[in-house]
Amino acid sequence: MKTIYKDIHGDLIYLEEHLKPSDCNDRAAEISVSIGRIQLLPWLGYTVIIALLSFLAQLHTLHPVWLVTAVTVQLVTLMYRIHRKIIRETLLIVSGLGVQTTITYYTGRKHTRFIKWNKVFDIIIAETITMQQVLFYLALLVRANKTEANLKLLPLFLGTWPRLACLKHIYTAGQAVLSPNNSKLKMT
Repeated sequence: MKTIYKDIHGDLIYLEEHLKPSDCNDRAAEISVSIGRIQLLPWLGYTVIIALLSFLAQLHTLHPVWLVTAVTVQLVTLMYRIHRKIIRETLLIVSGLGVQTTITYYTGRKHTRFIKWNKVFDIIIAETITMQQVLFYLALLVRANKTEANLKLLPLFLGTWPRLACLKHIYTAGQAVLSPNNSKLKMT
């Protein structure tokens, strides 16, 4: 079942729990956040507008290279954005094994990262402050060495940027697997 949330830009995103901690005795959780459809129509519309404005200004008669260059730059930019567009981010936590994050791009390629269980220290909701807003994000605290003093922050879901309500849902599921004794404590 998909739960609908919004990202930081106000666009709809979908949270899907493929494997709930309660289904497997708090030993595993798999959660994915995906975006809606990519909007290709505005980009194609911008390309047509640039071409029409160029024809109205009669750039095709004066400098046909400018027209071809403008349309080519627009289409190359579109292809680059499609290639880099993230459509799904998945977090899989398996107790005793590790944490796997998978990023799926619009073109179908995937980037997977695995962190061994003994390296994972905790999962947190962190915040960052920009000039105009406060952004919340989910992060793993990962041990750089065998000591707890050397912890690295590994941000998650930076391609979909879910809002705090969605992050709380993911955090609760993650804590149920990472700290089963403390999972009785609910976030408020």
